[in-house]
Amino acid sequence: MAEELPPSLFNILRADLRDTRTEINGRLDGLARDMVTSAMLAQVQANQKERDDRQDARLRTLETQNTEREKEARANEEALRRTRAQQFFAIGLAAFGAILSVIGGIVVWTVTSGLQQLAGG
Repeated sequence: MAEELPPSLFNILRADLRDTRTEINGRLDGLARDMVTSAMLAQVQANQKERDDRQDARLRTLETQNTEREKEARANEEALRRTRAQQFFAIGLAAFGAILSVIGGIVVWTVTSGLQQLAGG
């Protein structure tokens, strides 16, 4: 009753592709099995882990050094800020003293002039 249809081109290509994949995967598995032994793979992984550990240690060292440098820079900036504040305070105090000296000189000159006039000079 049901007549079998001839395979379509799509089904033929799909079957050929499946066969080709199976053949290639079989060849690659055989090639990989012949090329890399498990001991060799374990050695490569151990070497990679050792390199990663060394690099992690180096990165931790660099981060520690960077943190120490930042602390030093902050301490230097704080010391510089304090020094600057002390300098400006000293300059302000000297200016205040100079102004008081000028005012004192004017007062002394005025008093001296007034006394000379009272004394009849």
